[in-house]
Amino acid sequence: MALELNLTKNTNDAIQGTLGKYYARVEYKGTIGLRDLASHMHHHNTAFSKGIINGVLNDMVDCIKELALLGYVVKIDDLGLFKVSVDANGLTLENGAKITAGRGAQRTDEELEQNIGIQQFAVGAVKLIMQATGETTIDNMNRDARLAFTSKTKAMIKSLTGSDSTDDPEGTDNASGGANGGNGGTNEGDNTNTGDNTQNGGGGGGGLPGGGGGAEG
Repeated sequence: MALELNLTKNTNDAIQGTLGKYYARVEYKGTIGLRDLASHMHHHNTAFSKGIINGVLNDMVDCIKELALLGYVVKIDDLGLFKVSVDANGLTLENGAKITAGRGAQRTDEELEQNIGIQQFAVGAVKLIMQATGETTIDNMNRDARLAFTSKTKAMIKSLTGSDSTDDPEGTDNASGGANGGNGGTNEGDNTNTGDNTQNGGGGGGGLPGGGGGAEG
C-alpha cells in the first residue's frame, strides 16, 4: 500500500521562487490510537491478546514519560530516541537579579530595567521530543516508502498539464529533497524534533491494513 500525496499550491511569497508552485502533502487517513495499534498488532499472528498488548503499550507510554522527566533518553530501537527538551528564556544575570529554574514568561528588557529583582524564569516550557533512529531514519524511510498521488490529485495534474502522472511503487533511491522536501520552508511541519508530529493525523480511527479495524467499543 502506497503513501498517498496531495498537491497544494503555494500562495505565500515569503520564500523566493516558491510562489505559485505546487508542493506534495501527505494525505492522512486518520489517527491510530493505542487500542487501534494493539488490535493491529494482535492480527499480525501474535500470541498476545489485544488487551495484553494495549496494557503493555499504555505502561510503555507512562514509563517513557516518567524516565524522560528524570533526564533519561529512552531509546526504542528502530523507532526513536525520546527525551525532554526545554524552551529556554534568556536570563539577565546581574547583581540583584532573582533567578528560578521554574517555568514562566520571558522577562523583557523594559521590565528588568524597571526592577532587576523581578523573578526571572529559566524555562518557558517543557516538551517531549523524538529523534528517529534505526529503521525510522530518513534514509530508511526513503528506502521503504512507496508514493502515489490520490485520485483527485491525479485528475488535477492531468487537467493542468495534459499528461498523466506516475506513481513510485518501487521507492526512490536517489531522493534529493532531504528532510525539507526540496525548496526550504515548504514542508508540512512534520519536524521530528518537536514532538508535535502526532498533531498532523486528523480525526477518526480509520481502517487499519492487516485487519486492525477501528477502535473497539
